[in-house]
Amino acid sequence: MLVAIIICIAMTRFTNPPADCAGLDSATASQSERRSAIDACAAEAKQKPLDYFLGRVEQLRLHDSRSDSYGDLIAAWNPDELSQTSIVAKLFALYKNEGTSADARVVALRALAALPMDKRPADMLPIEQITVEISTLPSQMAYDRKEFTVAPGSLVHLILHNPDALEHNFLLVSPNALAEIGLAGDRMGQTPEGKVKEFVPTSKKVLAALGLVSPGKSKSLWFIAPTKPATYPYVCTYPSHWRTMNGKMRVIANVVAPIPAQEGEKIK
Repeated sequence: MLVAIIICIAMTRFTNPPADCAGLDSATASQSERRSAIDACAAEAKQKPLDYFLGRVEQLRLHDSRSDSYGDLIAAWNPDELSQTSIVAKLFALYKNEGTSADARVVALRALAALPMDKRPADMLPIEQITVEISTLPSQMAYDRKEFTVAPGSLVHLILHNPDALEHNFLLVSPNALAEIGLAGDRMGQTPEGKVKEFVPTSKKVLAALGLVSPGKSKSLWFIAPTKPATYPYVCTYPSHWRTMNGKMRVIANVVAPIPAQEGEKIK
């Protein structure tokens, strides 16, 4: 009898392996592989996949490398599931919670932006969405775009192309904080941890951050524009780059360029 029980347990473990929850956050996983990981982990946790995933979204940290892939997943979710009253309420609460990390709020807003207008919360303002593409200039230590303009609270999708031979990043910082954050990046170049952190200083004045982009590659970053009209510098903080590799994002009320998320504008 004891032998039979041991064999039964062994067969159960073999035929029902534990869910690969780590696969959800693998940098090399495809979106379909991440979705399969969500389904498996949700089943193991005895939760519905969307409820499980929203719990993961709430745990996102500031400048979390997972936020873009999480946003892509939820924006492509089944609209019937996403538009359930309870789910919409959770998303709206997550987006409105200033105590939540900015990355979690961005993912929630991307989900709300994916909903038809009539499925969004009645008291929610129109979602303004804009895509901005910036390229590095080879051998010039500069971005090709020196400034762009958005409306307060816009959902911004920034794409950084890097045709240069060096690595570069992109940080959006508080007004008048360009030199402070640039010098902090320089200091990170003198420590072993600097490259590991992709030369992104730990500071509340770093409002959004896209890590190092390799030569010949492109990466994207989603963020919510500040609600306060002002001029916000953006900068590459790879050591010594910041003095010439910077620009300005102007937040101006009543900007015409950004339009509702369903018909987002692209700026090149």
